[in-house]
Amino acid sequence: MKLSFAGLFGGRSVGEESLQLEFVELKVERLTAANVNSVRARIKDSFSGKKHVVLVCSELKFIDSSGLGLLVGLRNRMLAPQRLVLEGIADPVLLELFSLTRMDQVFRFSANRQTTAKIFDDGV
Repeated sequence: MKLSFAGLFGGRSVGEESLQLEFVELKVERLTAANVNSVRARIKDSFSGKKHVVLVCSELKFIDSSGLGLLVGLRNRMLAPQRLVLEGIADPVLLELFSLTRMDQVFRFSANRQTTAKIFDDGV
């Protein structure tokens, strides 16, 4: 699949006839009750009615239950919630948290842009 990037809703789009892939940057180190409302306000419209969204979480170092709730809520705003990919989560403690809460069965994870492209090439 050839990927071409163009601006869309403050993120990046990858375009092919049937695939519109939205990249949304989380841009926070901590996703907690203290900032979840401001983060939600900033990015929620990028999820409404979308089929394919990649939430870039490369700066994320900590998440609490409010942050997990935000991610689930954003996923539920999508037309095809199973097509949300969390990209760039590398911290083993965060990955363990997703596993312990069984959120690893809810979300798809990608280490980098190449892995993300492969996920969508394989048909999410």
